[in-house]
Amino acid sequence: MEDIKFFHVADLHLDSPFRGLKHLPKEVFERIHNSTFASFEKVVKEAIEREVDFMILSGDLFDEEDRSIRAQAKLAKQFQILHSHEIPVYVVHGNHDHLSSRRLELDMPDNIHIFHEKTEEKQLTTRKGTLVELVGFSYGTRHIRERRIGEYPKGTADRFTIGILHGSEGSMHSSHETYAPFTINELLEKNYHYWALGHIHQRRILHEEPFIVYPGNIQGRHRKETGAKGCYEVILGEHGTELTFIPTHDLIWETCGVSLHGIGRFGEVFQRIQGAMESISEDSLIEIVLTDGDSLPEDMMSKVENGDLLEALQSDIENQGKLKWVHSIRRSPGTTVLKERDPFLQDVISTLESLEGEEWKEVLAELYEHPSIYRFLEPLEVEEKNELIEETKHLLKSGGERN
Repeated sequence: MEDIKFFHVADLHLDSPFRGLKHLPKEVFERIHNSTFASFEKVVKEAIEREVDFMILSGDLFDEEDRSIRAQAKLAKQFQILHSHEIPVYVVHGNHDHLSSRRLELDMPDNIHIFHEKTEEKQLTTRKGTLVELVGFSYGTRHIRERRIGEYPKGTADRFTIGILHGSEGSMHSSHETYAPFTINELLEKNYHYWALGHIHQRRILHEEPFIVYPGNIQGRHRKETGAKGCYEVILGEHGTELTFIPTHDLIWETCGVSLHGIGRFGEVFQRIQGAMESISEDSLIEIVLTDGDSLPEDMMSKVENGDLLEALQSDIENQGKLKWVHSIRRSPGTTVLKERDPFLQDVISTLESLEGEEWKEVLAELYEHPSIYRFLEPLEVEEKNELIEETKHLLKSGGERN
């Protein structure tokens, strides 16, 4: 069999709302809001330049069940570009964009192959004549708790077989809710040549030869999704597999550590942060983490905590032609001074982190039972609860500044 080359892409989350960032300057927010679209455009451009045989999209193309017309139209445009270069695309829908979600059906070009709710096999023959079989399913509803791996047939030796699965590997610790669970051994038993996974937003290679891969999402959506984001180019041959990570992020979320050791003047704090940011070479959304601040005078620390320092850093949006937006400043969580200053704060944070299912219901009962509000609210996913806790902790530590 001739080698095949394809792109493994997952978790596009097109049109992510970036709800907590709408207070930013208009030009900054618009850049962030368009970042998922810009990232997928990079994916398509790279696929064309690298002359891939086909592309796999392993779920969550859209961020919301009620996907916007704007998002669908932009996706259709990129699909049409791929069609003009004769690149077929194989799509499974995940928990965020399941098949029963509200949507406007836009006409898609005939190079788009969408898997249905029932696990099925699709075949293609590459330009070089190599037969490839792809196996997968789309989510019919948002919540798929049961194991679906048993529905995948065994692979055969006469063709490349690729499994596509949007779900959770059982041993992994993740902030994402568990859907369509599986184990690595269950995947290996199928004798496939490659497993194209989706759902987890971190790049992870769970196994090699055969490769079992989470490519992560193509664009970070909040400060917990730091670092380079993108997809994998996969070259699959009879004698081995070659993976190349392709960065596609439009903006990168960075955490920048700055030591306050030896600081004598407030101006030095500002200069030291600016110096640390010079090492960041890409358009970035930056969280400054201050360390070694135990000996900093109270008057200087008050200017850090009351937002004066953040305002000064944000006054210069463009930094040497690059977007370097400082979205928040925080003290290192290991700082002993913080604990000594406010033990009550630490108790509140510990309580937040220990909340479990029934306690969440009690805490949110008044909101969800309100006669004017309840019908507009959806149940919180595990990932959303974790993000809510992190945002609350951030607000507590920053004195209520959303940054």
